[in-house]
Amino acid sequence: MDLKDMRCVEAIAETGSFVRAAEKLNMSQPSVSARVRSLEAKLGATLFLREPRGVVLTPEGAELLVHARRIRLQFREAEDDMAAFQRSPVGLVRLGLPTSLTASLAVPLLERCQAELPNVKLRIVESMSGYLAQWLREEKIDFALTFGASAPDLNILPLAREALLLVGSTAAAVAELTDDDGSVPMRRLANIPLILPGPEHGLRSLIEDQARQQAVPLNVKIEIDALGEIRRLVARDMGYTIMSSAAYADGDLYDLGAALIRRPSISRVINLATLAGRAQSRALKAVYQFVQLAVEDLVDQKEHFSGVSE
Repeated sequence: MDLKDMRCVEAIAETGSFVRAAEKLNMSQPSVSARVRSLEAKLGATLFLREPRGVVLTPEGAELLVHARRIRLQFREAEDDMAAFQRSPVGLVRLGLPTSLTASLAVPLLERCQAELPNVKLRIVESMSGYLAQWLREEKIDFALTFGASAPDLNILPLAREALLLVGSTAAAVAELTDDDGSVPMRRLANIPLILPGPEHGLRSLIEDQARQQAVPLNVKIEIDALGEIRRLVARDMGYTIMSSAAYADGDLYDLGAALIRRPSISRVINLATLAGRAQSRALKAVYQFVQLAVEDLVDQKEHFSGVSE
């Protein structure tokens, strides 16, 4: 018994005629009759009776018709499902997010992927930007948001610019360092104890480069590559830190104070990075677009984010 047998049973039942069923199926009438005879022999049952007004189903034939229609429906559903499967991206996508952006981006991205890409599994890996770039090169992740300059082995798409803030244990502690406009001049960074990540961290390199250009010596008292611990140390008034606005907003548990650094300001570019020369699946391309949209939303909704050209 196969799908053609089921189609023959349906067509004969619907038309009441072997001839009209053959026309409907684009088959010869002898072929339809032969299929029915073979099917009846396999099942050991008579499926149709010839009467003056046409062909009618026997009780056995009526029972088989129920199954035939169900099988045909399941087959059509399978075809539709496979067509949808081909249209919709499928597979695992591994996205690297810097620790400072995870709280702002992870949940919106996961929710959107579940809603719009049901056949894509998005795995988010959180780490420092420098580690993410290395994991891209080792193909441990598919793409990542990174900070800093471009590299010849990576394709870099700049998405946004994020201002950096001086953060202290309280708003009052930061206010002691601000000018009338509420910002902290960079020259005042020389007079305060700083808690920063280690030298290999992209944020540390950016801060030191800017300070060097302005001839501002930095007083780094504590080095620690853990954002949560930096927040705790600052909350205990062991020093100040410099962090992104997203990282500061994620740490409101400690009621820290913050102000923009100005004259000059310090900001970093958020890049979307992929490994140069690596093929991209449809799933990766779809999530790639979602990440772009998510960062655009940050620019529209969050303070201290701007477009790259602004």
